[in-house]
Amino acid sequence: MMQMKLPKACIACNHFSVEGYKQDKHCPYVEKYTGRAKNRTQFGTCEAHGKKVFCTEICSSFVHDSLIEVFEVTNRPEPLEPHQAKMFGQLE
Repeated sequence: MMQMKLPKACIACNHFSVEGYKQDKHCPYVEKYTGRAKNRTQFGTCEAHGKKVFCTEICSSFVHDSLIEVFEVTNRPEPLEPHQAKMFGQLE
């Protein structure tokens, strides 16, 4: 079975529900044929935080499906909406 590869960001998180696209001055994507920077990024709702987020945001509440292989990426300079990510993990 082939696994899907996605960045370790909201786009691959089980808490993320896609809603559409928004203007984004930090859009990391480029046009396939022209190489020009795109200006819109997919966004949606984070059920863990109850906030609107860009698909390229990263937080400590990330959980992904076992069929998805994730790779590390750099976080965005600013979120779509301010939110407080979980600051402390479960102590073992």
